[in-house]
Amino acid sequence: VGKTFIVPTDIDDSNQIQKLINKIIQTYGRLDIAFNNAGIEGSFAPVHLMDEEDFDKTILTNLRGTWLAIKYQITAMMKTKTPGVVVNTSSWLAVGASSGSSAYSASKGALDSMIRALALEIAPLQIRINNVNPGIIDTPMFRRFVDDETAKPYIAYTPQQRLGQPEDVANTVTWLCTNEANFITGQSILIDGGFSIAGLR
Repeated sequence: VGKTFIVPTDIDDSNQIQKLINKIIQTYGRLDIAFNNAGIEGSFAPVHLMDEEDFDKTILTNLRGTWLAIKYQITAMMKTKTPGVVVNTSSWLAVGASSGSSAYSASKGALDSMIRALALEIAPLQIRINNVNPGIIDTPMFRRFVDDETAKPYIAYTPQQRLGQPEDVANTVTWLCTNEANFITGQSILIDGGFSIAGLR
């Protein structure tokens, strides 16, 4: 039976991230796998109506916060000389767009670019890094924007004719952390049922 514990952590705060990593090392002796799934949607608004503070907060959390987490996760793996895997949650909006998504899309697009450089840096250390890019997934975040009626167009525009489920993303994350995916690094993998494929609607 595995040991589980919770350490509330603000990924905008490097000291809190380091405390989290130290707790993991103290408990398990090493860090093998990290999944960075924390993020915010920020304000979806036209650029002329978006506050600078809202833009900054979205970039701070989704990009800089994930970068900080990766920085200290990789540092821990290097210290214990542990082959490892890092997976981050990006978004289909890194390669697509929605009206008002400029800040969110920028934060996730930058995350996709960032891991390509990181993959080159850490490959000699036997550490892999990848992103998962969920599409329209039926989560509380999605439901803050739509209800059953307004979700219908998203289903209609998805070739698989359904909303994605959290398990669809979780299964891909799990696979990326296994040896079955040990030749995959620096990739951003869309999990969207074909939603983002350009074509006739």
